Amino acid sequence: MALFLTDIDPRARVKGSRDGLGAQAVWSAAGRPLIGNLTTVTDSLQGFTTLLVGLRLAEIAASDEPDNTTNAFLIWEQMAAYARHVSGQRGFFGLQRTAARAAKAGSDGGKVHLSPQPEHQILSNQRTDGLLGNYTAPARVSGLVAPGSPTRLTSEAATFVDNVYLPQLESGWGRDARNLVRELRRERVAFNLGANAKRESVTNIFDRVMSQPEVDFYRYHLVEGGPGDPTKGRQHKLATLLEARPSDSVWLSRPYLMTIADDAESHGWGDVADLVHRVIACESVLAPASLLFSYLLGRNGAHLAQVVTDLRSSWGDRIQSIDPLAASSLPSQEWLRITEALAYGDYPQLIRALAERNATVMRERGAALAWLEVTDQDQLRVRFRDESADLPNGDDVPDLWRYPYFIPSLVSMLRAIRKGEA
Repeated sequence: MALFLTDIDPRARVKGSRDGLGAQAVWSAAGRPLIGNLTTVTDSLQGFTTLLVGLRLAEIAASDEPDNTTNAFLIWEQMAAYARHVSGQRGFFGLQRTAARAAKAGSDGGKVHLSPQPEHQILSNQRTDGLLGNYTAPARVSGLVAPGSPTRLTSEAATFVDNVYLPQLESGWGRDARNLVRELRRERVAFNLGANAKRESVTNIFDRVMSQPEVDFYRYHLVEGGPGDPTKGRQHKLATLLEARPSDSVWLSRPYLMTIADDAESHGWGDVADLVHRVIACESVLAPASLLFSYLLGRNGAHLAQVVTDLRSSWGDRIQSIDPLAASSLPSQEWLRITEALAYGDYPQLIRALAERNATVMRERGAALAWLEVTDQDQLRVRFRDESADLPNGDDVPDLWRYPYFIPSLVSMLRAIRKGEA
């Protein structure tokens, strides 16, 4: 059964990559049947915690003015970032600006100013590049955020925050965090980074052993996919396998996923095993094809014959690690030609097929010209250079792994839960 693609999943985008071959649509479609709620950037359980607490506080703060929920949330996100930074935590959006302003605040009584205004935001555009822009849609798929606008938690998630996190804030902000809610209603807040009950109560949300209700809640919604799990239980099964065989690295490798597929078969989970095999098959083509394309973007003006000679010198007569399942797992005739050219060592056809694939992607994006063209004189014409890449040695090609398929984010959730249980 082949994987057919429609629209690109907007939750799949890998920031910092222009994706000249449209590989994102391929690996996203291969990964989504296994992991339905997480994205490449939603790899922080504490990020979800910040979102949940912030949305609940913002809803309470803006009860009379629902349109102001976003402003209240932005102030909370800034406060949480500063509190986490001072306690030595890392891995949150806006770390660079937060650290710089916290260092500067040392000479200003230890206070920083929080507000929705651009000069106080911890990202160039905190609304789109922060938690609201990146975590809301995955949280909605996970059953944590309700449909519609303004953005609000589901009743289950709101009750969870009320029972678990608002009491954590009471030591610094009063019963039901009422003083914090009052602060979030302001246009500008002065937040003291020195040792004090308010800052420490915020830090305590993130820097402690999780309670069993927290572990159960996050495992159900983030690891298992929540009440509307789009994978119909496959994500839960995959998580069980990943947890039973933890890897030393969050990133992926073919041998590791082959073992996971074998484990799935031994459990009688053939559907999961088949999908993991398809991920492996897709990556056996996507990784070398994408790296080769990046390499070709650095060969402007080179003759096709010379590039083929260099490629054959590095890769040998053919790439033997192309998975036979790739031909039925990748969409479109263009990807099929790329797959066959890699497998049979038809390097002239491979280079032309990559150029054709790039031309198709550019047309679909409304661009007038492709990045790479093979002229009638068999010369490479490069119009745009993205991420330059060296050509990997042929012995290294079987070990290449370039795309995430959302699996590292699921592994990160499992690790955070395991650490939180300690």
